[in-house]
Amino acid sequence: MNASRLKTIVLIVWGMIVLMGILLGFFVLNSTDLRSALSLNNSQTNVVFPTIAATPSLTLGPTATQGVIYLPSATARFATLEPVTPTPIYSTSLPMLQYFSTLPPNADPLTGEIPQNPEILNRRPIAVKISSFPRGIVRPVQSGLTYADLVYEYYIEDGLTRFIAIYYSQDASRAGPVRSGRYFDEYITRMYHAALVFANADERVEKYLLESDLKPLLFLPRDNNFPPFWDSGSGVAETHFFIDTAGVGPKLTDNTHQELRANLFASLLYPKSLPAVNKIYTHYSIYSYNYWEYDPAAQTYKRFSDAADATGLAQGEQYAPHIDTLTGKQLSADNVIVLSVPHIFHNEFDRADQLLDISINGSGDAYIFRNGRMLKATWLRDQINQPIQLLNESAKPVPLKHGSTYYQVIDPESTLNQADDTIEFSFYTQLRKVTPTPTPFGWEPSPTPKPTRQRH
Repeated sequence: MNASRLKTIVLIVWGMIVLMGILLGFFVLNSTDLRSALSLNNSQTNVVFPTIAATPSLTLGPTATQGVIYLPSATARFATLEPVTPTPIYSTSLPMLQYFSTLPPNADPLTGEIPQNPEILNRRPIAVKISSFPRGIVRPVQSGLTYADLVYEYYIEDGLTRFIAIYYSQDASRAGPVRSGRYFDEYITRMYHAALVFANADERVEKYLLESDLKPLLFLPRDNNFPPFWDSGSGVAETHFFIDTAGVGPKLTDNTHQELRANLFASLLYPKSLPAVNKIYTHYSIYSYNYWEYDPAAQTYKRFSDAADATGLAQGEQYAPHIDTLTGKQLSADNVIVLSVPHIFHNEFDRADQLLDISINGSGDAYIFRNGRMLKATWLRDQINQPIQLLNESAKPVPLKHGSTYYQVIDPESTLNQADDTIEFSFYTQLRKVTPTPTPFGWEPSPTPKPTRQRH
């Protein structure tokens, strides 16, 4: 090979390398994560998280913000099982780096992890209603939350909240105290193909559930369900019933393996491009409030909950580590996700008793916390019988960390405030949105005052 020909080949190779470098730079600079990283490194300004569709974006940065941000208000609507088909969102960029994650066939789709006994996934998940109030008698015996794959905390009434915990890759020999059901539990039961363990409910809710197609999956404290139900002997309704979750499946008529859509589980591509948030507060009321604190050594979030009634919303609060008495360990989570979901009343009859329908249909805002960082996302319920998706502004799945997830469910009229590495969500309790469903004919509010619920 002569020198001139060799020189030509070298020039062609160098030209190809330069061209590839230009294309790579173009694609990577169009990546949302990297653009955010460059914005933070160069200007130290707040990061803007755009949302899907026309919802206004929020400016959330690593430095203190001024005042309070009011989340977009929800529009009252009829409760429906029909999911909303999203409008396609097409990205104008072609990011070079994408998330690719395929779970092994024996992995839990709810955590992304392989259970110690993969055979346990050949069954239905178990969803259990677990109470936290009255605080003084329930917290000392509250148990089993440590073993749940997913836990949702949501508002019920009178300033109180309740958990619905989903057990799939592990069982709890004692989960509870098991308490009453709500309309929201129907959505969770459908999304996760779960058996629903609860201790009765308001007549309207129980009738609605028992007359639905979910009846074979409802697991209540009836004679033939002892065990796995067991009576604590406390003689107090709030601490009466507990459940051994492993015993629920054999009592079902259909306890076969269920096909559940998995979340995306992956590492963050550009973690430093995201705001650092180490504390996540959720103030539901002066009775129910909590925060999650990131533990960088364990790379998990530890939960601290209300230890006494506060003097006002986010004022005079007292916290203590939230302990699972079954394990003696503090509650922890690999992911903490705040979901903004419409809270509605079907009619004035339900409003009088604070019988809320937390309507997790369609889509809404989501705030994802993992590895000490925050990601703004949108939750989307596009299929009735599958878990919600968590999507970014390009309608791509947002990656979660492998492990357990806690969801804090709030109303879209709640407020958000951020200062430094702390973020606070304050639940909006003056619920005024009502669907146009008529009040039952002839109904009048009872003149007998409702008994005061214990909170302490």
